[in-house]
Amino acid sequence: MGGGSDERLAVLDSDLYAGSQSLSRNRNYLLLWIGQFISQMGDRLALVAFPWLIYTRTGSTLGTGVVLALYTLPYVLFGAFAGVVIDRVDKRNLMIAADVVRAALIALVPFAAELSLPSVYVLSFLVASVGVFFEPTKLAIIPEIVPRGQLMRANSLLATGDNITEILGYGLAGAILALIPVTAAFRLDAASFVVSAAALLLMRRNWIKPVVRAGSSKLMHELQEGASYVIRHRGLLANTVMVLAAAAGLGISYPLTFFLAVRVFEGGARAFGFFEASIGVGFLVGSVSVAVFARRLRKGLAMTIGLIGMGAGIGAVAAAPSVPVALIPMAAVGVANAVVLIAVDTYVQEVVPETIAGRVWGVRFALTQGTYALAVLAGGALASIIDTRALFVAAGLMVAVPGLIALLSRSVREA
Repeated sequence: MGGGSDERLAVLDSDLYAGSQSLSRNRNYLLLWIGQFISQMGDRLALVAFPWLIYTRTGSTLGTGVVLALYTLPYVLFGAFAGVVIDRVDKRNLMIAADVVRAALIALVPFAAELSLPSVYVLSFLVASVGVFFEPTKLAIIPEIVPRGQLMRANSLLATGDNITEILGYGLAGAILALIPVTAAFRLDAASFVVSAAALLLMRRNWIKPVVRAGSSKLMHELQEGASYVIRHRGLLANTVMVLAAAAGLGISYPLTFFLAVRVFEGGARAFGFFEASIGVGFLVGSVSVAVFARRLRKGLAMTIGLIGMGAGIGAVAAAPSVPVALIPMAAVGVANAVVLIAVDTYVQEVVPETIAGRVWGVRFALTQGTYALAVLAGGALASIIDTRALFVAAGLMVAVPGLIALLSRSVREA
């Protein structure tokens, strides 16, 4: 995006347009919210169906960990490049294209499952690869359709909708998979992507058309700009390091949640769905609370204390004697996760200029999701040789310790 006077006027007009109305009257934001709600409902079902499909066919913990990791690994490979693309093209059109392509790929999973499991791995990887271009774009476009003073609340409401889908989607996933073939879940997810694309198509343009700046046409130069901004900005760098450490702990805990449900409690996909739904209930409570108290909330404290609480909740899962008891710390993890995620996203949106937002988000996603993917693989592999409960304690410490350290840093605490 360029820096000329016409563009500055466009930014001002866009901000005034959005600022003159509440989020409930912001057409573009509402369409984004509705489309994401429906799309995420489909995704929750598919995210239970993918590991369940692999586990029921192979019985392998490592194989199940692989399919979970393939949903995040593409961020390592393509995250930074996606950021360059985001800053060069129309964000809405890029999101529409990503939804359409993902719908087609997900629709192929039932056919691939009949041919070979390796083809399911390939499709999982491709779906995630396309998602690399969607998720950072969603975060980058929000400051262009929502005024700065409403960012925290906008992020909170988007997170609220996202986690209502966790409650409904994960809660229903186990029951649905008990009634229909696992492959049918992927057809429902494909349809949800089509609905999301249609909602984005209805958005009215009131954001700036991207313009490649003079002297920034080379790919490597633009890639370096995103990474350099993260490194040079002291607060953003500290925030990134903190989030990376926490991502490692969360990544290890994700496959462990599946194995706790299936192997330790012998509850199958239904128990796993309940666990994820419980986290979703907590996230809903957390995101609604942030939306209500957005103007009073200090982002730095929310990030640090939230990480400590999340780590404590993950560790507490290890002491749960049954599925119902485990749902309580799972919900606590969800509450803390919501507070941390919303505070982190808002902080990045506020400190990063719109002209480089795509590249910064691309670098951040590459780093955090790459760390998360490796941790998911590690969790799947370690679960075959180390007690699941012991791993939960270790994962909880990995999340809580960065929060404790960051709490001692004034620049992070007062962000």
